[in-house]
Amino acid sequence: MKLSFATDFESAWYQVTSSNRTITGTKVLEFVQDRWVRVRLIDQDEKQRIFEYTLLDQHMEGSALIHEWAADMEWLQSPVQIITDPEGKFIGINNFNHFITRWNNGYRAKIANKYQNHEGIHVLLSETEKLLQDPKRFLQSFMGYSHYRCFFQPFYRTLEAAEKYPVLFKGFFGLVDLPLIIDAHNQQTGNRIKITNNAAVDNEKFDRRSFVRMMKDLTNMYDLKVDLQTEMEEIYQFNNSVLQSADLYLQLHVPSFYTVASAHQCKRIEQAELPESGSWKGSSLINNSLIV
Repeated sequence: MKLSFATDFESAWYQVTSSNRTITGTKVLEFVQDRWVRVRLIDQDEKQRIFEYTLLDQHMEGSALIHEWAADMEWLQSPVQIITDPEGKFIGINNFNHFITRWNNGYRAKIANKYQNHEGIHVLLSETEKLLQDPKRFLQSFMGYSHYRCFFQPFYRTLEAAEKYPVLFKGFFGLVDLPLIIDAHNQQTGNRIKITNNAAVDNEKFDRRSFVRMMKDLTNMYDLKVDLQTEMEEIYQFNNSVLQSADLYLQLHVPSFYTVASAHQCKRIEQAELPESGSWKGSSLINNSLIV
């Protein structure tokens, strides 16, 4: 079976819901974020494609300041022009310098004013500026286990009924990478293709020593048995080679003291199903029309 990029593809609208829960000992951080986005092809040649991903609206419910900050950062980097290879693999960002210009031409001042009474604002501003000065590190946020994974993967190729291949999520645990072995099962019914992925940690490539050290630093405990357990399931549905829905779930668990669970649900919608502008009052710093 083969997924071939639709030659008549112009744009599609999606609703994406992301959630995350991180438990370290008795401390719990969690958020749920709804987004409405447009993905459209703006350029292509025999070596690459450029897609424009535009955030149209969003709603964030988080338990920490960093979650609201992250939502405001998504406005900063929208629209983002994502470069993929012909198979759909993410390889870069075409308009990175535009984010720096936008940050310096008013966004930084507006967001500093919004969070001026929050402890830690200077650290957030400083870290964001460091990120904008480090394109390589900035790109990692698009290559991790984020909602961008729903759209930008090497889907457009010949698919075997069963496949195994490695995937590396750099910096998944801060300074520690997460290498996985994907076990994929692919089915075709007429014009519809379903991709189902499960995964396990690639123990040969996983830096267990650094991970154990990180766990000890997080918990201030040094007599730890660190047994990292993995649960992953992903289901992608395509019709006529266009993504219709995606359900992604990944949980990493160390019994008794550490769990991180991430989920993304994506479904294609019609333009008429987008929320009215401003329907989520107070959910973001500013909307796209005010960003210069």
